[in-house]
Amino acid sequence: MTGELAVRDLHKRFGGVHALASVSLLVAPGEAVAVIGPNGAGKSTLLKAVAGSHRPDRGEIWLGSRRLDRLPPHRVTRAGVALAHQVPRPFPQLTVRDNVRVAAMARRGGAAVDEVLALCELDTKASRPAGSLAVLDLKRLEVARALATDPGVLMLDEVAAGLVGRQLDEAIALIRRIHATGRTLLLVEHIERVVREVVGRVLVLNWGEPIAEGTPDEIARDPQVRAVYLGDGTAAAPRRPPATTGTPGPEPLLSVRGLAAGYGGMVALRDVSLAVAPGEVVAVLGANGAGKSTLCGAIMGAVRVRAGSVQVAGADITGTPAHHRAGLGVAYCPEGRRVFADLTVRENLVLGAPLRLPAAALSERLAEVHEIFPVLADRAGQRAGTLSGGQQQMLAVGRALMARPRLLICDEISLGLSPVAVDALYQALARVNESGVAILLVEQNVHRCLAMADRACVLSRGRMSYAGPAADLLDGTRLDEAYFGTPSTV
Repeated sequence: MTGELAVRDLHKRFGGVHALASVSLLVAPGEAVAVIGPNGAGKSTLLKAVAGSHRPDRGEIWLGSRRLDRLPPHRVTRAGVALAHQVPRPFPQLTVRDNVRVAAMARRGGAAVDEVLALCELDTKASRPAGSLAVLDLKRLEVARALATDPGVLMLDEVAAGLVGRQLDEAIALIRRIHATGRTLLLVEHIERVVREVVGRVLVLNWGEPIAEGTPDEIARDPQVRAVYLGDGTAAAPRRPPATTGTPGPEPLLSVRGLAAGYGGMVALRDVSLAVAPGEVVAVLGANGAGKSTLCGAIMGAVRVRAGSVQVAGADITGTPAHHRAGLGVAYCPEGRRVFADLTVRENLVLGAPLRLPAAALSERLAEVHEIFPVLADRAGQRAGTLSGGQQQMLAVGRALMARPRLLICDEISLGLSPVAVDALYQALARVNESGVAILLVEQNVHRCLAMADRACVLSRGRMSYAGPAADLLDGTRLDEAYFGTPSTV
């Protein structure tokens, strides 16, 4: 058994982003603690700081009497800390046993390979190439490789992501078996069931800062935590009467039917169907890891569709490249802004317009975007990387609008922005929608999103758990099960 893991006043910045701010956490030997929070909260940054992959700007990390924050990653491993990642990346040509053996070499006197394989239920597959494993066994192998270093502290970064049903049962059973060996566990996890069934204490981060700590039940009831996940409810009335109270007409602008999609061996979406009518606003909600961004990627051709179909204005685009979808009038504003930092604002906008667009037509489109976002006209010659976060998000939306889309897909556009910036963005989206553009709005600011939407869909672990009028979700009761695992009373 190892000593106490102590994180004291940890700070970490990436450029202008404060990923961790005044984070402190004590984990007793043999304890299991979860770290949760919305996208961009700093959860994975915290684990990587403990593992030595990120050097903190300020603060200290101790394991017992040994200070870790000044050590390189390999020495942190030798001190008894291991990290298992969400996406397994084994050596695919090596056998399962050899992958675990390689990991055991990272620490002198590492764990017995056969014991690790048996604990992770991989002993019967030890001779198989790692690249031939299904997703659950790949997850087991990722954990086994971390265990092979014989850590006193095992950190698990969303290792249950993408698992459902029996797979999730077995992943939880594995984590429990590991905890029963006396190891300290520190988990980052979005699946509420894993948190409830494995840990006794939860730390909640938001924009790098701790906002709550307690048991899973206490955290689920905490008003501040609920406000972070669901929004503060200040925009609790719809902006306009819904365009429809049921499903769209027989020929929607966007139609997704029975969609299954994922990455590698992991299926992130299962049998998802939705439709967006011309001029309609549809919200897509769900907890972190629910499959929202995967849905956007599948619609735009960035994520491979395994089953089902995607249609735009009746045309099947399931297997077509992304540029063809853009030509049909679908524009995508991805999470994270992704502006070209070294180009000017004007150059970024021009890249969103069709190639070989006549100069007069290009000027007309620029004027349309400048009318919606006047600040982009004022800063046309400024490098995009020097804009504030809110201005960069306006630029990202403006670039998408340069294609004059019929459907605008927005993925987490309020992420990391101040309330003032969010207000400006939503006012701009309302103007865009009033011009006739349909919007598929993926958001974590639930109440703000629902106040604008006609209809809403809620994803839970890759499946649709609600589809209907947005107004029916405004009181929040139907969202409880999707976000916190508590039964709905509606």
